[in-house]
Amino acid sequence: MLEKILQAVIQAMTPSLRSEQLDELENVLYIQFHGVQVIEEKYEMVESVNGNEAKINAFIGSKHTTGRKMNTLKQYSTEIHKMLQFLGKKIEDITTMDLRYYYSVSRQNGIAMSTMQTRLHYLSSFWDFLTVEGLVTDNPVRRIGSLMLERTIKKPFSQEDLEALRVNCGSLRDRALMEFLYSTGVRVSELVALNVEDIEMGKQELIVYGKGSKERRVYLTDNAKFYLKRYLRERCSQTGTSMEELGNRPLFATLDRPFNRLTVAGVQYMLRQLGKRSGIAHVHPHRFRRTIATDLLSRGMPVEQVKEYLGHEKLDTTMIYCTVKEQNVRESFRKYA
Repeated sequence: MLEKILQAVIQAMTPSLRSEQLDELENVLYIQFHGVQVIEEKYEMVESVNGNEAKINAFIGSKHTTGRKMNTLKQYSTEIHKMLQFLGKKIEDITTMDLRYYYSVSRQNGIAMSTMQTRLHYLSSFWDFLTVEGLVTDNPVRRIGSLMLERTIKKPFSQEDLEALRVNCGSLRDRALMEFLYSTGVRVSELVALNVEDIEMGKQELIVYGKGSKERRVYLTDNAKFYLKRYLRERCSQTGTSMEELGNRPLFATLDRPFNRLTVAGVQYMLRQLGKRSGIAHVHPHRFRRTIATDLLSRGMPVEQVKEYLGHEKLDTTMIYCTVKEQNVRESFRKYA
């Protein structure tokens, strides 16, 4: 059994190592594992699935009470069930080694490291809940640590990109929506939940309800206010209603009657089409959020205030969104060096 394991390790490393390195690896393995006995563990799917399910249901219920969206709850549940099905063990019997094996196999199957980091977060949150509730003794995920992620810089829109998008907007609604996303930095789920009456046009501000039903105040640029007012006046004309009557209707609606509330998928599709017409790749709602965060930071807004504006719980999350522009680094160097 041990011989097979060691040979499997050597074979797996062959494409990555030179001949002399393979020889050294083989020597080290046989020295380190000399006298070690390997016993194969066999797991049968636990018959008392109810024990696992009860813990999962309690966890999902706790997340639901904190205002998590249904889609987020589904992602938590899906990952937990995948892990349990793969390992075939009771939750309280799962070890850090089990989870490392699970994620190693996932990596070999081509799952991106960033995706695995998100899944790791789901499981860590699950075990944190179980630990607090006294359903398990500790959290095996914590001993895994953070996965080594390749740092990929997700670029915000440049000013040239934004102008190209503005020029290619196919309707007043699209222009108003684009300016609104850039100005407020709201999440797309927050955007589609808004009604006309939520906007305090005189103050150029509004309150949005983010994750966990937490409210925050965001603001409209002059551009956003200008195109939003034009779009709403057009809506009044199309529907034969006054601005007051429009108040309890969706802020952004479909272009055709009966002017239903625009959905998340509808916003994403509209922006993809706008990107194609503009010759700009990766046009999606979240990129506007990243862009305003980066622009506010580069214009001197303290990162703690940017964090509050975006509705982030942790400053680390804000820093992921904010891309420090090379030009700013160059100017700062010349100023302080």
